[in-house]
Amino acid sequence: MPRPTSLAPGVQAAFDELEPLLSELTFVVVDLETTGTRPGGDEITEIGAVRVRGGEVQSELSTFVAITGSLPGHISRLTGIAPEDLVGAPSLGEVMATFLEFSRGAVLVAHNARFDLGFLRAAAAATGHRWPDPPSVCTLALARRVLHRGETRGHRLGVLAAHLGATVEPNHRALQDARATVDVLHALISRVGDCGVSTLSELLSYDGRLAPEVRRRARLTESLTDGPGVYVFRDEAGGPLYVGSSGSVRRRARSYYSGGDSRGRMRTMVGLAASVDSVPCSHLLEAWTVEEQLIDSLQPPFNRRSRNPRRGWWLSPPVGRARRPRIVRVADDHAAIGPFRRSEDARVAWEDLVGAFDGGLTPDRWEALADGRDSAPLHTLVAQIDRLAADGAFERAARLRDRTAALVRVLADRQELASTAALAELVLVQPAPRRAWTVAVIRHGRLAGSGTVPPGAAPIPVIDGLRAAASTVRPEPGPFAGATRAQIRNVHRWIDSTPTRIVSIEGCWTLPVKGAHTLTDWADRAERAAADRGP
Repeated sequence: MPRPTSLAPGVQAAFDELEPLLSELTFVVVDLETTGTRPGGDEITEIGAVRVRGGEVQSELSTFVAITGSLPGHISRLTGIAPEDLVGAPSLGEVMATFLEFSRGAVLVAHNARFDLGFLRAAAAATGHRWPDPPSVCTLALARRVLHRGETRGHRLGVLAAHLGATVEPNHRALQDARATVDVLHALISRVGDCGVSTLSELLSYDGRLAPEVRRRARLTESLTDGPGVYVFRDEAGGPLYVGSSGSVRRRARSYYSGGDSRGRMRTMVGLAASVDSVPCSHLLEAWTVEEQLIDSLQPPFNRRSRNPRRGWWLSPPVGRARRPRIVRVADDHAAIGPFRRSEDARVAWEDLVGAFDGGLTPDRWEALADGRDSAPLHTLVAQIDRLAADGAFERAARLRDRTAALVRVLADRQELASTAALAELVLVQPAPRRAWTVAVIRHGRLAGSGTVPPGAAPIPVIDGLRAAASTVRPEPGPFAGATRAQIRNVHRWIDSTPTRIVSIEGCWTLPVKGAHTLTDWADRAERAAADRGP
């Protein structure tokens, strides 16, 4: 494939986990007055809404709503809304059309959001409008998580507004109460801002169960890199506790101090952490690669995944006069099949395959199955499952179905990853912020070099320099040429994360036409059937 002489500016890629900051979001804070408490039964009498962004009010909406029934006297006395106020008011359909346009693209906020959003959802359905189901924040629920127990006499809007220093006093009128809720929202966000909360997901998952002194340690993250990279939490002795990666290291590391991570071991980890350091990287693929390397070398106690990057079992074809394959930890033959989760899974797969090979299992037929040039044995197993079911041997059919589906997954995965591992070199680029480009040089499934083409620079000379400086990778025995499954998977994951361009390629990057991937739809159905059947 010829290399391009220039790279046109592309759409800026979003790093994974990189949400907009709360200050970058638009919120529409809404309050309703109604004739009762039953959405779909009682009616909305007034809507007040305030559109805010970055702490600044952008616009407001306030309107009465015409009702078909009568206005209860106690509601009128509570709100000060008289029946005559609703005469000539816009219809519910008109108001909903206006509100949906006013709140388009925003996060909805309400005090007791279940009540207000329940009425709005019912009103949309009643007037033929599609409810967009936007993200929402309930300031009542948030206050219960953020404020210390006993700090206030309750969590009613009036109590919170007074306690948090709101500039507006709620009075049971929609716009006034929405304005007070804006102040309450901003005060609560300010409270948790020093505890690692900077995005909507962190705000929604904030958990006040972390001790205040632990939450205040969010300051440990202030010196970390803002861009992609790896972070390492360490204890007082400098020992590694946990290693992670992100497209925005400082924000991701800071988020652990919000208490939003539901895993108890993560709460324990941040309670033990005395420092956090980071390794800046050019892009996420480099970050994932460094993360795997650090987990493998440091063995941090709070990391569970990737502790053994070469875990799994392989069926290696028979050698010499042997009739049975070897079940090994490390694939030492190009035609090895795996990895299986357990050695028992590999053994059972071999027994099923022996019965599926019509005319005997020769080395050539084994290699054709492994590489995907001949998937006839898999189709034979599927036909056998159908015959068992037709004969009423449902339990045997179900067991063989489950084993065959697992085998299809193993072979499809092996063939896909082996295709990438076979490439002597693959050079990829992705668009980066400020019209830059990030570069990855892949050799035999492993990241061999990475870097960035600065904005305005001629890309090919920079890429050629990165290729020249990249590590030499010599293929090793086995279908993955010495790479781990995780290393190749990370390459595929990076390609899938953002529009990616191939600059150059050495080798043939294909999937076999008759490979196991042709049966993955069948495996999907088999796995759904197994799930429906239960244990």
